[in-house]
Amino acid sequence: MPIRFVYFDLGNVLIHFSVHRMLCQLAELAQKSEAEIQELLFDEQRYRGYEVGEKSTEEFLDMICQSLESTPDRDALIHAICDIFWANDPILSIARKLSTTDFPRGILSNTNPLHWRYIEMAFPRIWDFFPNHRIASFEVRSLKPFPEIYQIAFDDAKREIPDLQPNEVLLIDDLEANVKAAQEFGFQTIHYIEFDDFLVEYKKTGLPLPSRYVDGADQNADQNGENGEENGEQGAEEE
Repeated sequence: MPIRFVYFDLGNVLIHFSVHRMLCQLAELAQKSEAEIQELLFDEQRYRGYEVGEKSTEEFLDMICQSLESTPDRDALIHAICDIFWANDPILSIARKLSTTDFPRGILSNTNPLHWRYIEMAFPRIWDFFPNHRIASFEVRSLKPFPEIYQIAFDDAKREIPDLQPNEVLLIDDLEANVKAAQEFGFQTIHYIEFDDFLVEYKKTGLPLPSRYVDGADQNADQNGENGEENGEQGAEEE
């Protein structure tokens, strides 16, 4: 079945992130060891309410401060929590190609308001590549791998393609549980781990590709445009 719509996961697909970097930054801020920070903070249930929209940002930050037994400057705390991302440029070049060919696409992410807004400011090209169909768990109050969020994403995609069928949607995600749940819903999937393995599977779909990844193609025009854009934004992302 041909693919008519593509959803990308955000964390560890469109952008990478480092939990270790967050631990280091919070440890420095709270004057504790990384091991202490990990023991104090990293409980999945602690974050689920925030990612599903049940806690406000202020409630979440208050919870972090209580766990840290510290009241650091709020801006410094937000920076420590959020300054953990960097662009996955090979995947973003594919997103850019889909954008320039106007192929229907979207983002489907388990995330929270702090990270979502930080990414919007720090990586503006992602929002440029995905002007519509940005499904964030905290906004729709549902998380992958629960089936409700796939239904929400499918209904949103159908607003652009009314006769779309579930097996005409591709989800690219880094977590096996999310991939399996999407398959059960009816989506096609690619489990993203490493880019080279992903590219092999992506090529099988027949979806648009930057010329740098097309065997035997003239790469100059596509690659020059991508390099110019990436270089122009690199300074902003590194600030």
